[in-house]
Amino acid sequence: MAASVRPDFRLPIDEYNYFFGRSNLLSEIERAPFRVRIILGGRRLGKTSTLNAVKRNLLGVSKDERQAFPVLFNLQQERPKSLEQFRYLLIARLQEAFAEYYAGNQANWKKTYRRFLRQIPGGSLDLGLPKFGLKLNVTNPDCDRSLIHEDFRQDLLKIIKQLQQKQFTGVCFLLDGSEFIVSQDWANDAWSYLRALKDTDTALKPFVGFILSGYRDLKDYQQAVGSPLLNIAEVEWLGTLTESETRSLIAYRSQEEKVLLTETEVERVIEWAGCHPYLTQQILNEIFDNYPQEKVQFSDKFMLHLIRQHDRDFSAWWDEDKRTYGFGTTEQTVYLALLDRREGTAETLVQTTNFSFGEVADSLEVLAGTGVIQNLGDEGYKMGAKLFEQWVVQERKLGKN
Repeated sequence: MAASVRPDFRLPIDEYNYFFGRSNLLSEIERAPFRVRIILGGRRLGKTSTLNAVKRNLLGVSKDERQAFPVLFNLQQERPKSLEQFRYLLIARLQEAFAEYYAGNQANWKKTYRRFLRQIPGGSLDLGLPKFGLKLNVTNPDCDRSLIHEDFRQDLLKIIKQLQQKQFTGVCFLLDGSEFIVSQDWANDAWSYLRALKDTDTALKPFVGFILSGYRDLKDYQQAVGSPLLNIAEVEWLGTLTESETRSLIAYRSQEEKVLLTETEVERVIEWAGCHPYLTQQILNEIFDNYPQEKVQFSDKFMLHLIRQHDRDFSAWWDEDKRTYGFGTTEQTVYLALLDRREGTAETLVQTTNFSFGEVADSLEVLAGTGVIQNLGDEGYKMGAKLFEQWVVQERKLGKN
């Protein structure tokens, strides 16, 4: 095993060398960063890692090519309680990112000071006239963490002007965990507000982009309410890596770990992981940690060991009653139908599931967007990760599904 400390790949990847794939999506965003995009993908499929790569790429271009200044934050962590707080966060995170990028150590002081301010709800201010005992009660807007539309708009215009003086054209907000918003009672207002910024605000719309990441909650919400934001958004499912991208990932990891894998071993990793980036990384970790000097035995025993390691992941993917990222009855039925056929299209699977064409097509999209089956293009799909497939087979034998 290599002497250097490597990531365990259970957390999002923020190191350039370990990120593989998504090149077409990254190129599209670099060419047009001021659009509205919705990136959908299952748990551990690399949504946050992709946003990290977007941020890195947008900051990495030369001054002559700069367009969008990226601002990345996770809404699941921030958890704004209202549209006014959401506007506040957009500006606060933009200000912090701007300060960090240009001010270095000074930014650390500013961040510490802002954190201090946020803890002070307000208070009584002595006016220095003890004879009259005059005091003024004040509140702290930073503690309230809210912005009305006009203040938000003026702040954003001001910062964009500063960015343009630094050779950036505008700003691109990378909103990870956007499914948080759809669970809030102000979700409709938020989507309508973002739509208005891109649709009617002529001073802002050419210079502001939004990339929202999420999964089925975000997707289903859009369908349920006919959100105006979806009408102008480009929706992208991540899916698995290509075989070529997976081979490049394996080759790089092998080089870093100084462990040479045979072609047969590489093919087994691809087959068992189904080009799922997380599963690929975890199988490689197991090989490099436990079999650095010997041939790997891709036996039933080894597969059972890996299945046990990922039982929680697979259970979360399979059952929506346990996790919001899980499959419902329709997706489960379509997956089992595809398991029997190995390959198929929505049209061929309609015949064995008794679901409508739209239901089957939608389920296949979700399954591929979770990474457990692979999209062949031309509306065709095939089985993906063998590890997950065998987990499902075992669960059926035990009568759990």
